[in-house]
Amino acid sequence: MTDDDKQQQQQQQQQQKQQEKEEIQELLTFFDNTTASSQPAVLSVDTLLHNLSTTCSPKKIFESIVPHIFHKDPKHQQAAETLFVSIISHKPLWLSDAATVMLSYVRSLTQEKGLDSSDSGIKEESSRMIHCIIFYPSTLKLMISQMSHTSVSIADLFSTTLETLCLLQPDEITDTVLDMLSSTLSSTSSSSLSSPMAVPDDATLMIRYYTLYFKIISAPTIKNNVNAKYQNVLMKPFLKALENDQDPLLQMGLLEILEQTSSMREDFFQNWCEPELDRALLKMVGQQVVPTQQHPCKKVQIQSTGSGIGGSGGDFHPFCSGAALRLLAIREHYQFLDRNDFVQVLMDYGGRNASAGEVEKIGFIDGITTFCCHFDNSDDNSNRNSNVDLILQNQELLNEWLTLRMGQSKLKAVVMNSVARVLEVKELLHSSRLELYQMIGKVNDVGRGEDTTQIIMQYVKGQVVELRLAAYGILTAVANVRMGAHMLMKFGGFFEFLCNRNLEIVKEGKELKYGLVMAVWNSEVKGLLADDIVRALEQVVLDGPFYVKQVRDVALE
Repeated sequence: MTDDDKQQQQQQQQQQKQQEKEEIQELLTFFDNTTASSQPAVLSVDTLLHNLSTTCSPKKIFESIVPHIFHKDPKHQQAAETLFVSIISHKPLWLSDAATVMLSYVRSLTQEKGLDSSDSGIKEESSRMIHCIIFYPSTLKLMISQMSHTSVSIADLFSTTLETLCLLQPDEITDTVLDMLSSTLSSTSSSSLSSPMAVPDDATLMIRYYTLYFKIISAPTIKNNVNAKYQNVLMKPFLKALENDQDPLLQMGLLEILEQTSSMREDFFQNWCEPELDRALLKMVGQQVVPTQQHPCKKVQIQSTGSGIGGSGGDFHPFCSGAALRLLAIREHYQFLDRNDFVQVLMDYGGRNASAGEVEKIGFIDGITTFCCHFDNSDDNSNRNSNVDLILQNQELLNEWLTLRMGQSKLKAVVMNSVARVLEVKELLHSSRLELYQMIGKVNDVGRGEDTTQIIMQYVKGQVVELRLAAYGILTAVANVRMGAHMLMKFGGFFEFLCNRNLEIVKEGKELKYGLVMAVWNSEVKGLLADDIVRALEQVVLDGPFYVKQVRDVALE
């Protein structure tokens, strides 16, 4: 290409940019004229789209319109919104661009996601935007209606936009959005999508709406009284769907939402005193609530529909029982049961699943692990350890939880990873964590006098990668417990194992083994070791996880 051709191409590009700029300016001039007039102008979308050159992309059109949708002047805002909706109705394929631009603009109002109105990062534009939305909620209504779109990406874009708006100004916008969600979710009797705010009995739409609802109320900037205000209205269809055994996929989706919410804001879910929720969760794990006259402090008691540890049968949910058990494990204010009752639930569930499949066994292990790792932040140190102590006092549960005598390697790895998770909870007493580790040997010893470390070392030196990685995890976890590294270093051959860099050949395994070395190196046991042992460990630390000993070949004539 010659210099003249390059110069001509640059001139064409500049002319194209200038043309786009003038066409966009035409839209901006229209909005300025609308603001100055006493009546909103009559919009001719066909004429507008015809006049716009094909070089003006849909994204650029919406980038010029969206800021005016959030304008402080009501006539300005109404004109912009009318144009926005009209263009989408004429060009449905442009909706994805519209949603993308809308989310991008809302995010641009904050320097980082999650700022509220008291933060200095909120730009001046946000105050004008909030004023318009509160008094003219049609924009929010438009975004909520698009959450029922058949395109998942478009629905997610508008959902994220609403969530960001609530984080931006929680006090002003949250009530408006939750009012609309309440109206939407309470209109389940309508099965038509002709009304933008009508929601049919559709599992996908329920999951979308409740995902947004729980994200809003679990945000750190949202006050607890907001949740209490909308809980009764919004949770009735939620609990009704949760009890509908005819739609297990919907039940699984709702339970996943609860688990995600509990991980983001535990105080919301722990203190959520909802008896119907407890009743539904208990039903899924094969328990029923019955009246009682035997206990003076309880009006009801929990009765198993199965046979318990060592029994058979049972009426637990085939798909949702594991998730329900984990949720019950973190429920601090049980409506029908206390911690001792939940231990009995674990025994019943574990017994009925003893001869069941892999999924049910993993669900039981997850439930007992969650129970041991969970404690109320308001508890003192002794009470924080109560869940683990309850499990350690129950040999039947320990036998069901810690057994490594099953044939599947995956289940053995799950057990070791489960114990490692509990050992990593620093708030628990060191003595209880070491006792749990030692219980693995007592449960799995078949009369040969093997302790836990001896059993775990067999797996860490074995050929199954999955088991080796899990063994590294549990050894590292116990090494980080006070006196845990002492216990490991007393095992014959453990020091030589740490220093041998030729045993592990998998990249992830090398990294995990190096993590074990670092845990021992940073423990108190280092001060009790001989100097030559300390120097050898230090050399392993300095060499790093991927050290390979160089072998020099000498050429001989």
